[in-house]
Amino acid sequence: MADSQLECLRDDHVNKKVTEDMCQFYYSEEHRRCLEVLFQRGIQGYREYVKEYNVRGFLSTKELIDLKDFWKEYDIESETSKKSKAKSNKLEQEPQEEKDSLQYWPEKSDTEIPPLDLGWPENGFYRGVSNMLVYTHPPKENAPTIKAVIRDLIQTAKKVIAIVMDYFTDRELFRDVLDAASKRRVPVYMILGEEGVKHFLEMCEMMQLSSFMLRNLRVRYVTGVGFYLPYGKISGSLTHKYLMVDGEKVAYGSFRFTWSSLRVDRSIMTLLSGKYTEPFDIEFRELYAISEEVNLYKELSLPDYQPSPIGARARSSTVARKLINPKYSLVVGRSPAPGEMLRFGSPNHPEAGEDGKSEGEKRMDKFLDDLVSIEQESPGIVNLVDLPQSLPIKKETGTFTENTLSPKTSKKTFKLFSFKKRQNPLLGNVVEGDFVVLNKPQLESDNSRRHSNIDLMSSGKSSPTKSEKVKTPEKCIIS
Repeated sequence: MADSQLECLRDDHVNKKVTEDMCQFYYSEEHRRCLEVLFQRGIQGYREYVKEYNVRGFLSTKELIDLKDFWKEYDIESETSKKSKAKSNKLEQEPQEEKDSLQYWPEKSDTEIPPLDLGWPENGFYRGVSNMLVYTHPPKENAPTIKAVIRDLIQTAKKVIAIVMDYFTDRELFRDVLDAASKRRVPVYMILGEEGVKHFLEMCEMMQLSSFMLRNLRVRYVTGVGFYLPYGKISGSLTHKYLMVDGEKVAYGSFRFTWSSLRVDRSIMTLLSGKYTEPFDIEFRELYAISEEVNLYKELSLPDYQPSPIGARARSSTVARKLINPKYSLVVGRSPAPGEMLRFGSPNHPEAGEDGKSEGEKRMDKFLDDLVSIEQESPGIVNLVDLPQSLPIKKETGTFTENTLSPKTSKKTFKLFSFKKRQNPLLGNVVEGDFVVLNKPQLESDNSRRHSNIDLMSSGKSSPTKSEKVKTPEKCIIS
């Protein structure tokens, strides 16, 4: 049981009356009776009832007029006639079909939740740097106008644009939205008030739009919370006014997307970024789930042009990797736009076939069956005897045999490894191959011996004595 029910079962519990002076005051039975009198007898009957029963007047003249406009009676006769006709047709066509029980089945819900088919960014826990700026109209010193800030947000959007507005009739802002949706392929979602839909469609007709401009644009409308009465319902209106860009920036305030609001009226706008945008993200998705569709193609008499995404076609895994890899964007000619990446990444539940499996599941089963059924051939075994042997080398000369080498290699190798002794007649040096052999005398350490050799050479003697003879020169090789 609920806490309020458990509290009522206590012996010491006394029902507290919530008066108008208390902050918890929200619903009043007296107010509900006054509204019934308003819709049955009119504004004059409402005022007479308030005076007669001494009820505080809680509605102004403008509110009385607006509530009369929002009032809608239940069309019970048409609904019962439609249900009776549908039941009679079902009984005639399927007389033996079993009736469904009164149990709740989620699979057989009355309405489906509209999906964000163009994609929605998953920002996770981090949404950028958290910041807050306030703009006013007329602007402060050295500050831009509200309209300039809004246009800059729309023109720099890359992932998604989400607009919640009661009235949208400014053509300059809508032109920026169309450029982002058609030229840059950014998904655009718009939620309008029910009363503002007709004015929005009037603007679209005057701008002479094409079906190509509307392919990445989704427009829906919602009403207020409403107030239900026995004879009808007060629908209410949407008063949300905010713009969300890429799930990271939100501009909200008292402005409207109309020329008079952004030029004539006094308004204020707060620009939020970072973690402050998360409540607006959640609120937009909840509003989108309860909203109703506005078919622009039907309302503007345009051909329905909704191109199928690239990912919908059956492709092999190799081609899919190439489409994802940015390296292959040079071959394709362009990189996919952010809107297309979001659309292709969003989960689209494929339709199941007769056997209950989708095309993707069938292809995966076939791929796995091929892996099991294909016979793999083992590589051939090579004997070591069949491998080529290394070239034989002679130990005596240290050269390769001429039979095992080709003519070009044998000639080149012969030049490298042959040794021919030749003598230079001018220098008297012995040359062996590519090496020059010089005569290097051995220097003696005794100084007296060195001086005696110099004296003998200076005196003109042709040859020194045996004791003074220079030792035999040693060969020094200079490479």
